[in-house]
Amino acid sequence: MIFEHPSSTLLYSESKSSVEFEEITLSPIRCTITRKPLELGFLYISKENAHVFPTTDATVKVKALLDEEGEVELTYNPKYRRIHGLTAFYRKHNAQIGDLVETEVLEPFKKYRFRFKKRSTEVKPPPPIRKFTEPIHFVGPPINFRGLTYAPLNENGVIFLFSKVAEDLGITIEGIQVKFPDAFGKRYEKHRGYPITIEFEYRSSDYERHGHPKEGCDLIVCWEHDWKECPIQVIELKSLLKELSSK
Repeated sequence: MIFEHPSSTLLYSESKSSVEFEEITLSPIRCTITRKPLELGFLYISKENAHVFPTTDATVKVKALLDEEGEVELTYNPKYRRIHGLTAFYRKHNAQIGDLVETEVLEPFKKYRFRFKKRSTEVKPPPPIRKFTEPIHFVGPPINFRGLTYAPLNENGVIFLFSKVAEDLGITIEGIQVKFPDAFGKRYEKHRGYPITIEFEYRSSDYERHGHPKEGCDLIVCWEHDWKECPIQVIELKSLLKELSSK
């Protein structure tokens, strides 16, 4: 059974040596009916609320008012914290799993009122369907080149495509980094390797637009070469693919 935390007040009990105050729950205790209690006709009392029920070792009788009807006797088992004798009560209300029983403490340890509450039948509207005004994926023109279906649309695509043609260019990459320039490695000519630094851009003019210095980079690799006055050597992959495809 699933319980909601009630509010509480203070009562006291007298002993031979002292007067002891304890916190006793008097406001209604609400619990949800689950399968087993419904089938066997009992109500389960949580540990948090057991302090307002008898604490004897043996099963005891407690007085109860079912809804607004007359007084009846129910059986309470302190060991398992179960109130038995509610089969007819559940049947009368056509109780279903998920319905509620509200327990009001009239006299702690002695007398209680049980009210049946139907679960809420309010149907929540389904979440709105997410609509896309644009396609989820954007792709370039088909190129079908060495496992890459579409042409690059950004710098990341340029880097991936370059990895497919680096060997054709005699270039080996030794490292790629976040800082400028993007990559460094070797460029081989006649079986001899020379150090090279590379910056990847979608368009060659992006190099200048990103504010990179003209020194410190040996080669710009891009998809489109649109920077006519570029002082740095440029490899345009779009043109290179046409050359490699014609071979």
